[in-house]
Order: sequence, then structure tokens, then C-alpha cells
Amino acid sequence: PGRPDLDRQARERAVLPLDGPRLVVVLGCTVGAGQTMTTFILAELLAELRGEPVAALDLNPGPASLATLATQPATTVSALLANRNPAGRPAHAAAPAPRSTAHRGSAWRGSPRVKSQLDVISEDPTAPGLAAPGRAVTGGAIGPEPASANLRYDRLFSVLASRYTVSVADPGASAVSRVLPAADQLVLVVPASPDAAQAVGMTCEWLEAHGHGALSASSIAVVNGVSQRSMPHAEQAELAVRGRCRAIVRVPWDDHLAQPQAERGIRASREASVSPERFAQLRPAVLQAHTALAGVLVATMSMSRPRTRSAQ
Repeated sequence: PGRPDLDRQARERAVLPLDGPRLVVVLGCTVGAGQTMTTFILAELLAELRGEPVAALDLNPGPASLATLATQPATTVSALLANRNPAGRPAHAAAPAPRSTAHRGSAWRGSPRVKSQLDVISEDPTAPGLAAPGRAVTGGAIGPEPASANLRYDRLFSVLASRYTVSVADPGASAVSRVLPAADQLVLVVPASPDAAQAVGMTCEWLEAHGHGALSASSIAVVNGVSQRSMPHAEQAELAVRGRCRAIVRVPWDDHLAQPQAERGIRASREASVSPERFAQLRPAVLQAHTALAGVLVATMSMSRPRTRSAQ
């Protein structure tokens, strides 16, 4: 009694209105940080809570990519640029208003399942500038891309902005340099491991050195896999990033998120008709942490203006 309902506050933050389209980039500070799964859960949560289509941009191909985690077939960037719409959504249609207060977060309290409004958009295997597998940005230089790839990315961001209020990108190493200049908000993901503090520190230094200091300063840091055993590593990572980001979110350890096999288990649980919730196997504390992430993310974006994007 008397204690604030933090989960309710997070859900209310997640549906705050935005005055323009936003591109969120989720960036892993080291391999195995949980970048793709964080992107997937965050984008799905935003689509459910806000009651509007959300794009999840898969530029990080591999066996556990966003496209493999999605329950519905992913569309391709080429199809999107050719004006073929995911899930039959109308082109250039304004996103619907967020749900009313009475329905916010109802999908996470055992209500009947609703059709997912998450659109996963994956890069074509033969497209120019395809994002190669890999998540670390501090392990080596990222070279320039062909002019055709630059134009392709520019057109992609313009189309996303015309169709979605929120787009969440999961870039591979080769796509980072093209995605960050268009980003409105950054989420840094680091595992609660012995090298976490060094990894997140080097990532922040890399961002500042490459002209993304303001984006880094307003970023949200996610520390994945926090448990009693890994708490010292999590605290060291938080010390390394404190004062260099806007907020820090701890995500507790969950066996279902530990390995790709478990990730496929989550996909199976989401497809099961007997379960009314999309992530029924996740621990409540893990879901609450991601809801808090969605809330602070939207609250941050609601206080800033979107980047200006010219139509292509």
C-alpha cells in the first residue's frame, strides 16, 4: 500500500503520443549481448501496448535473426520499396491512435490474443550493402559502402517514416554506420558478463568519436542476464555507462533467453493457441523489465523532435 505501480506507469509511458515517426536502433556492445532478442521483444511490446503497427528492421541475418523469430512471414526491403505492404497494410496510411487507458497492457494480463501488428522487414540476400552477421562495433573498422547501398538505406528510412510511427532496427556490423545517422533513439545492449564494462565503455567511446555523441548521451542502456551471480559484472557495466546515457534497465536472467534453442522455444510458445499471452514462458520480472524499457524509450522520444527526412 502506498507504493507506486511501476508496471502501470511503464505501460502509460509506452503509449505517449509522438509528434512524428521515430527510428530506434538497438546496438549490442559485444557478441552475445542479446541485441536481436531485445529488439524483438521491445518491438512486439510496443506494437501490442500502442495498438499500432510497428516495424522491426532485420539487418542482422543469421540463424536467430528477427525473421526467424517472427510468427508471421517477414517481408523484404525490396518488397517494401516496391510498395508491396506487409500484412496487407495500406501504403502511406497514418498509424492509428494508441489504445485507450482502459485497454493499455490488457494483452499482458491474460486477455484473448490479438493479431500481432509487428511487421518484420528483412534485407534481401543479394541486395547491395547487405548487413553481414556480427553484432560488435568495437572490434574493427567499418568501411564505406557503395553509393547504391547508401541510396537504398535512405529510401528505406523514408518509406518506414511514411508508414510507421515507431521502427526498431537490429543492425549487423556492416549496417551500423548507415543506420546510426538516421536514428532518433539508441538502445545499447550489454550482457552481465566479466567484459561488459569494457565493452560498453569502448562502444560509447566509438560513438562519440564518430559523431554520435548526442545519440549516445540520450541512449538507454540494457544490462541483460542479471542474476545474483552476475550482479558484480552488471554493477561494473552500469558504472562504466552511468553519466553517459539517459537510463539503465536491468533485465533479469531467464533460461528461455539463454540460447538460440530456447529462443525457438519462445517462438513455439507464442504460436500455441492454448496460451493467451505472447511470451507466456518469460518470467514476470523479465517482462516487467522490457515493459520498463518500452516506457522509458517512448517517454524519451516524446520529449524530442524527430529527425527531418526528405522523401525519396
